[in-house]
Amino acid sequence: MGVTLTIVIAVIVAFIVYMLVHRLIVRRTTQNAQEAALNQTNVAVKASLQRLVDDRFISEPAEFVKSTINPDGWGRGVMAFEYVIKLDHVTDDQLPILRQRLNHILAEFTEDYKIASADGAQQSAFFITDIWRHETRIHMSIAYLVNEATVEYLQDLHRLEHPEKGDRAE
Repeated sequence: MGVTLTIVIAVIVAFIVYMLVHRLIVRRTTQNAQEAALNQTNVAVKASLQRLVDDRFISEPAEFVKSTINPDGWGRGVMAFEYVIKLDHVTDDQLPILRQRLNHILAEFTEDYKIASADGAQQSAFFITDIWRHETRIHMSIAYLVNEATVEYLQDLHRLEHPEKGDRAE
């Protein structure tokens, strides 16, 4: 009985150690991928903000405040980021127009630099999912459609915004 109990305990301990090591490796790999995707998205966003000035869509350059990785609330590996920019002369009523224009510029950036999207139907590898103002700063959520998890995240957001068009079993 003592040998059997020792074997069972050893198997349980080995399983727990395996799960912990596996989780750490997967988490680190996901974080590295998200950081690389954030850096690539930063380049696209900064270029798009400069393009707004070059096209005289805005008169003063936007001040890039920060960018962060969204928490994994939607699932592991979702490449969604929040951006904070300071752009004083854009009103709340102009935010939808700004969003539309930035999405168009991001689509052109995707095409110019031949950045692949995991969603074949999507015109751009980058998509602004939300934009809002908080005090003097504008916040944007941007998805980088580099993997299936992010494409599914975008589809989930679309279902939330348009529940009448959601999946229905018929």
